[in-house]
Amino acid sequence: MATRNNSMKLSLLGIIALCLPLVACDKEQPTAETNHDQVQNLTGESALPATPYMGGPVELVEAPNGAVANKRILDGIGEVAWVEPTIEQPAEGIWVFGGYGLAPISIIDTEEGLIAFDTGDTKHDGEILLEAIRTVSDKPIKAIIYGHSHTAFGAGVLAEGQEDLIIIGHPNLNAVVEANAKAAGFPAYFPEIGPHLTARGLIQFNAFMPSEGPDAWVVPTTLPEDFTMAYLPVNTPVEDGQEMTVLGQKMQFFTKYGSDDKVHTTVWLPDRKILFTTLLWSSPPQLYSVRGDVFRDPREWIEGLKFNRNLEPEVLISAAARPVVGKEEVQKRLEGYLDGASFVLDQTLRGILGGKGPDDLRHLVRLPDYLREVPNNLENYGEVSSYPPAIYYQSVGWYDNDAANLAPVAPLDEAKRIVPLMGGRDSVLAAAQQAMDNKEYSWAAQLVNYLYRLDPSDAEARKIKAGALRQMAYVSTGANNRAHLMSQALALEGKIALPRVIPPAPETVAAFPDAFVDYFRVRIDPVKSGDTDRVLRFDFQDGTRAGLHVRRAVAEFIDDPDSYPRKPDIVLQLSGEAWASVYLSAAPIDELIENGQITVTSGDAAEAARVLNVFDRYDPKRAVVMPPTSLVQGHM
Repeated sequence: MATRNNSMKLSLLGIIALCLPLVACDKEQPTAETNHDQVQNLTGESALPATPYMGGPVELVEAPNGAVANKRILDGIGEVAWVEPTIEQPAEGIWVFGGYGLAPISIIDTEEGLIAFDTGDTKHDGEILLEAIRTVSDKPIKAIIYGHSHTAFGAGVLAEGQEDLIIIGHPNLNAVVEANAKAAGFPAYFPEIGPHLTARGLIQFNAFMPSEGPDAWVVPTTLPEDFTMAYLPVNTPVEDGQEMTVLGQKMQFFTKYGSDDKVHTTVWLPDRKILFTTLLWSSPPQLYSVRGDVFRDPREWIEGLKFNRNLEPEVLISAAARPVVGKEEVQKRLEGYLDGASFVLDQTLRGILGGKGPDDLRHLVRLPDYLREVPNNLENYGEVSSYPPAIYYQSVGWYDNDAANLAPVAPLDEAKRIVPLMGGRDSVLAAAQQAMDNKEYSWAAQLVNYLYRLDPSDAEARKIKAGALRQMAYVSTGANNRAHLMSQALALEGKIALPRVIPPAPETVAAFPDAFVDYFRVRIDPVKSGDTDRVLRFDFQDGTRAGLHVRRAVAEFIDDPDSYPRKPDIVLQLSGEAWASVYLSAAPIDELIENGQITVTSGDAAEAARVLNVFDRYDPKRAVVMPPTSLVQGHM
């Protein structure tokens, strides 16, 4: 036992010795100069220049649609992405269709027919793309390859009614599409909050921004109005490394690596040294999406990029960027992109070892100039500053190792206390305006936010906050950042309403009623529920059964009511459509029971209505990001 303890002590000493270079050796308090040195070490530069958000140099120009934008975007976007529908031919018999939707697709011409790599995000995309395809070839599309799950929904259109198509994809892609179909909204780690991520996703994709004028989007990442899907299931799943001849074209498939989902397929044409990849984007690997999403592991993306590079392709065709031609240029582009991702991950982890928290890392981890010059590292979609905090939270959690943050005051309480310390409302307004005059837009927004938090109807606070967010949108490079900044500025000015949640379609709820009984549980109001102790069973017309045990402040989902140890107090018989009306608050519960859409076959009808009413009801007028002044003053 003594030997083991000694070994443990030696191991600990070794760990401490290993970490010594990461901490200061002297006992003096850190100084501004010390902090400057840490910044220098983290970034590889002598100092951190101010960002455009805080008065740093930036040149604003006007985009073709009138949008005021950072010149860096307009100078670089054309090399890596499409600003209008374009057809390119990077190799003989291969066409790339970019700018027709959110992501490009590619077509391979063979004597037996056409092979499509991806099909668009929606049925609408498929219709537009098929029309474009017919300008270069009248051959039927005989095979479809799904690069990943996001661009598989125009396939039914491209098939043109054929039933014998080869549909190639990751072996788990069908399951992912099925799971997403019954989700409450955009894919989320907890599917219950899908409606919240859907709302944020629509903001991200410019749904609330004008298409022309100074406040318009710059990078056209706008979602279609029609979300109808035309998915065809994978009927030829492929494994990592599998070789296959498709319509006379020799191919090898790789499914090990992904980027923004886990069901990617890379296609290698070994005879022609052509690579179809999902890993090279027109912007640095988006390791975090500001709309919210499941964690995207940088290691997987990085390893995939290494694999792509090591194949030594002579033509690289991307599912998210313009094609790259020439072995040397492909190698250079992939390696610069790979190094950008590696820099962000490694310097974030280095910063954590050096004691930096998520907010420190946001400012410290910036691509050095030589990596910023790589065309595909143009921060036109997401901005690198948002990635280090996401890596920190995934690896360490929210606690930043500052014990003062273990029990912070609530945001509203902080505002109540700090505004008087700053001299009161007028002083805060004056300081925020001075920050605006200094072009320190981030600081202006942060200052005025204290006043907005105290009174969201404060007209002057709303005006300055809107102005700060608008200027931040103008100087930003990332389309995602611009969309959120500008959309909230417009909402503060009362020009638009930004939804906080967007519920799923009634048809989705009706198709999977038991799943949405499960999701319903998170809406319980513990105050309204009080001492309630009732078991509800839902008997749906399609034969599905589900239950909820409302037990004071908690609602337990019951997937198999027959095996639950307690018998139901209330049994309700209803259709999926009727449950959709409950879930989406389309009608009062009492009314649904009275008109027979819900039949209480066991228990008391009034009690059934009371129990269902302890769950939050959806009110679109109140479910907004920026409440209008009238709502704040009169009804909050």
